[in-house]
Amino acid sequence: MAQGRRRPGATPMAMTVRGRTERPGPPRATGRGIIGLAGMWRLMPSNKKVVETYLSTADRAARGPLLADDVEWVEWVDGVPASGAVVRGKEAYLNNYGDNQLRSEVWRLTEENNVVVAEGTAHVTKKDGGALSVRFVDIFELDHGKIKRKSSFGALLKPPA
Repeated sequence: MAQGRRRPGATPMAMTVRGRTERPGPPRATGRGIIGLAGMWRLMPSNKKVVETYLSTADRAARGPLLADDVEWVEWVDGVPASGAVVRGKEAYLNNYGDNQLRSEVWRLTEENNVVVAEGTAHVTKKDGGALSVRFVDIFELDHGKIKRKSSFGALLKPPA
């Protein structure tokens, strides 16, 4: 029998969830997550929405609930070792931003399964009055609607000569 074909009259397996029979099919993407066979993610926001919320604020109090307790942040920028600069744990992660003001411009977010990739520019205003801009690509890995790992790749933008 050719792959992908069913015998005539055969029905796909079904699952009963809360007294309702559901037949397998491709999951449907919605603005609130994926509705699959059991519909268990109906109320969970999409991973892309979690990252959008994270990137739209620099407020630590607002970012904290979006992070897993054992979150890991690895940065690859000029001057760090090949293994990257690693920060582990929610408190250390939030403190890694220091006291500088941060504003991000994100022009693309791409989501696939539990991974969201953000591309943009971060503008940092330092407490001493200095400023810098970094072009970045951040790769977010999420687990149960929380950011579990962030891999950051950045390049310092030099002011025009």
